[in-house]
Amino acid sequence: HGSPSERTLSKGDFITLDFGAVVNGYRSDMTRSYVLGKASKKQSAIYQSVSNAQQAAINLLKAGVNCLDLQKISQQVLDDSGFGEWAGQGLGHGVGLFLHELPFINKNCRHVLEVGNVITIEPGIYIPNFGGVRIEDDILITQNGYEILTHAPKPFELEF
Repeated sequence: HGSPSERTLSKGDFITLDFGAVVNGYRSDMTRSYVLGKASKKQSAIYQSVSNAQQAAINLLKAGVNCLDLQKISQQVLDDSGFGEWAGQGLGHGVGLFLHELPFINKNCRHVLEVGNVITIEPGIYIPNFGGVRIEDDILITQNGYEILTHAPKPFELEF
């Protein structure tokens, strides 16, 4: 999603790490965003908005839910936070034998979740010339709702 550069990181910079693994042909995908040092009020507000948008979508997860409803609730949280105009185009995607597979959760997705679907929920805010935040977790749709497969912590500020 981005290109590395030779620029040295400085206090207050956003850092986004997007990575995964392959085990027996199946993929994982996760993203964590950080700020180097102490976050500004605006950086903290962006992070909290993305976290709230992710949780709002996760709270709806279960078999029978239309992915469009996930996109809508996440976007509504971002809109209400004042950062909606900088939201990423999609909320997530399926993940399995391919890193990005159906369903692609966005404003055009009409897929209804089924038991066994593995999806990402990854809202993001990206403000040009300022920076951005994305939080991504892999989630399995189960008979009783969902199971979050990503267990990595989500600290925002990195000691410097």
